[in-house]
Amino acid sequence: GKVGMSSVVTSKDRVAERVDAIVVGLGPAGSTALRLLSEAGLRAVGLDRAVFPRQKTCGGGLSARAIPLLPKGWNSVSHTVSTGVHLVYGSQPPVLLDLGIPIAYQFDRVDLDAFLLERAVDAGAKVFQGSHITSLLWDNGMFRIVCVPENAFEAPFLIAADGVTSTVARFLGKSDPVFRPGLFRKKKGAQGAYPSSETEIEGKLPDNDSDVLIDLGSVSGGYGWSFPKKEGKKNVGVVGFVRPLGQPLEILRSFVKNFPGQKDKPQSVTKPATWMIPDFTRFSGHGRYPGLFYVGDAGAMVDPFLGEGIYYAMLSAKKAVSELIVHRRNPEKASRSYAGWVSRDMFREFAQAKRLSSVIYRFPGIYFRLVQRYPHVLSLYASIMTGAHNYRSFSRTIGKNLLRLPFRKFLPKFRHNRLI
Repeated sequence: GKVGMSSVVTSKDRVAERVDAIVVGLGPAGSTALRLLSEAGLRAVGLDRAVFPRQKTCGGGLSARAIPLLPKGWNSVSHTVSTGVHLVYGSQPPVLLDLGIPIAYQFDRVDLDAFLLERAVDAGAKVFQGSHITSLLWDNGMFRIVCVPENAFEAPFLIAADGVTSTVARFLGKSDPVFRPGLFRKKKGAQGAYPSSETEIEGKLPDNDSDVLIDLGSVSGGYGWSFPKKEGKKNVGVVGFVRPLGQPLEILRSFVKNFPGQKDKPQSVTKPATWMIPDFTRFSGHGRYPGLFYVGDAGAMVDPFLGEGIYYAMLSAKKAVSELIVHRRNPEKASRSYAGWVSRDMFREFAQAKRLSSVIYRFPGIYFRLVQRYPHVLSLYASIMTGAHNYRSFSRTIGKNLLRLPFRKFLPKFRHNRLI
């Protein structure tokens, strides 16, 4: 049966409402979790410090494999469909591939997040917007949260979907001498997250203007991108995965300056934004507390090759709710099972993506030449986005094709640059 709405008293003598589960953060991960919990008949409450609709710094691209995770009615939200990939490297002629089927759907996060939250509310979820957590404790098998304005909740399950700067992780980290959840904390000069910078422009690609553009030559150790948006606009951005970008805004300005359709316009970047992409190898929070699930960016679930996060946010939320329901009477088993899935399935795939990233973004010229010679490699890139392939099969195919390349063409140049 359901846990009733009986009242308990927190350590701060504030009466708390007891529910089945608390969800902190109401982006794609949190709203998905909240909706699925409510559809399963559980009494769940969602908290977010923002008031929706709200602006969100993000490319807003959903790979085609993410669409089945969206609730009914998603196609009523304004979006652009991409069927092709436009690969660019320096002054080389771009490589174009159009699969003729959707590989990505481009949303504005303002619209998408508001829609997902509405579906959660329609399912019966209780939502508190503009809610700031002032206290979070785990005691005797219960998570107790106090927030401003006057709200307090208690539940055996907590889903943390509050991003890379997770408030949940910070509060719980204070009382855990082992777990250090600060994903950006520097350690001997290294960072545990990758800065990314983005802005919106109006610019037209030379060919199909709805393509996803990936520029391998503009960012050392990473790439620049362009995602088409409504009304002819584009979200363009930069990220480095081999090493964190030292000056992401300056690199973004340079990328915009050289973007197709921008060369004859005033070179300015309006309202640029920078955010952090978490490094999954630096996160150790999964399975540390019975009944706790870190999902989405809060759990470092961002693809280190494509930089995609929304698909993994919704996927991890779905898995967390599934484990919660199956192990409803055993929060420790639920969290342990979820942590095992993250390690065995998601992070194992990320490890392969990271290896791929370290090779391709370190030697983009070789990869671009490979794609020129074997265009079907670019179709494999797209097939990851549709879910037809994973990174392991993608890497095996690239490896086979690399063995066929005449490397003598590359050796003098790379020796001169001391890259090999």
